[in-house]
Amino acid sequence: MEKIGKYQIIAMTILFMIGSTPLYELGIEAKQDAWLVVLVAMLAGLLLLCIYLYIQNKNSEHALPQILNQCFGKYLGSLITAAYIVYFAYESMRNTREFADIINISFLPSTPLYILILLMVLLSGYAVWKGIEVFFRVTEFLLPFTMIGYILIVFMFIGSNIIHLERLMPMLENGIQPVLQASLPEVISFPFGQIVVFLMFWSHLDDKKTLSKASLSSYVFVGIFLLIFNILNLAILDPSITGISTFPLLRSVRLIEIAEFLERLDPLIILLIYIGIFVKMTAFYLGAVLALSSLIKVSHKKTTVIVGAFIFTISFVSPNFIYHIWIGFAQNLKYHFPIFQIGLPLLLALIILIKGGRSSKSG
Repeated sequence: MEKIGKYQIIAMTILFMIGSTPLYELGIEAKQDAWLVVLVAMLAGLLLLCIYLYIQNKNSEHALPQILNQCFGKYLGSLITAAYIVYFAYESMRNTREFADIINISFLPSTPLYILILLMVLLSGYAVWKGIEVFFRVTEFLLPFTMIGYILIVFMFIGSNIIHLERLMPMLENGIQPVLQASLPEVISFPFGQIVVFLMFWSHLDDKKTLSKASLSSYVFVGIFLLIFNILNLAILDPSITGISTFPLLRSVRLIEIAEFLERLDPLIILLIYIGIFVKMTAFYLGAVLALSSLIKVSHKKTTVIVGAFIFTISFVSPNFIYHIWIGFAQNLKYHFPIFQIGLPLLLALIILIKGGRSSKSG
C-alpha cells in the first residue's frame, strides 16, 4: 500500500479546503453577517470532521469502500460505494467546469470551453495516474507558495487602505435566524463537508496516531483563513456590492493600488485559485478512481481513464456558467451533497457505535 506522511496530510487538507472557496462570498444571504455564517458552519463542520475521524479511527487500515462493506454488507455496501463514486466524480467535474469557465470568461474568451476542460482533466488525470504518494508530495510542495501568495494579498489590501470594517455593522440586525438558515446545510456542504473524500486517503497515513491532531489543526487553520477572506470581501466591497458580484475576491483585488504602479493583480488570484481547484478536483478524481478500483477489482490506472472520460463528458451538462453555479448553490448544496457528507456518515458512525466500534484489526 502506498504511504503518505503527516505533513502531506496537513498540506493536502489545507489546499483542498481552500480550493476555490475564497473566490466566493459564503453566506451572503445574511448580508453583513455573512462572516458569522462561515463561523457557525465551521463549528458545525468541525463536529462533522470528528465523525469522519471516528469512522476512520475505528477502521484504521481500511478505506471507505471496505468500511461500507463491513457495516452494510457486501451488496448494499457496494451500492453505496457506487453512489460515492458518482458523487466524487461529480464534485471533480464541478471544479473542472468552474475553473474552465472562469478562464474562458476572464482571460481566453476565444478558446473553446472543451479545450480548457480537456486540458484540466488530462493534467489532473496524470496526477491521479501517478498515484496517491506522488500527488500528496505535490501538495506539500505547493502549500508554501499558495500561503505566501494569499498573505501578500492581505498585506496589499491593508496597504491600499480599502478595508472598512464598519461595513460589517450592525451585527445580527435581523437576529440569528438568517445566519443559521444560510449556514445549514449550504456552507457546511461547501467547503467543510467535502472533506468526506479523505475517508479514501486516511488509511494510507504511515503514522495513524497523528491523524486526528493533523486533520483537526489543519481544519481550524483553514476555517480561520476563510473567515478572514470572507470579512475582507465584506469590508472592502460592502455587502450590497458583494451580494451581486459573481467573484467578489476578483473585484476586491482589482481595487488594490499601491504607489500608483502595483495594481491589476488578477493573474495572481487566478494562479492561487487554480492551485486550489487543481488540488480539489484531483482529490475527488483520485477518490472516485480508488473507490471504483476497489469496487470492480482492476488497477487504478485503468479506472483513471474510465473516471476521466466520465468527468469530461458530464462537464457539459450545464449549458452555461450561470446555470452551473445555480445548480451547485441552489440544488446540490441543499439537497444532494448532504446525503453523502452528513446523512450516510452519521448512519455509518451509528452502526459502528452499535457494533461496539469493532476495529478493522479484529476482523
